[in-house]
Amino acid sequence: MQCKHYYSTWDKYAPRGCRKFDMKSTTMPSILVKQESGNDCQFYEQKDHFKNRGKKGKLDNLNDPKLW
Repeated sequence: MQCKHYYSTWDKYAPRGCRKFDMKSTTMPSILVKQESGNDCQFYEQKDHFKNRGKKGKLDNLNDPKLW
């Protein structure tokens, strides 16, 4: 869920998606990649607002558009 390419879909049968692989599924896309290739996803990029977590004072204003 912390990957830039992850998104939630409106499809009740495939609620999770990956923009990089252009897929939707019932399971997390990262788990599918791991099952199919045996490796962690090579396209994983952490979302910017998760990168700032843990740094004091960075998440004080959650309405800041730079976080989203």
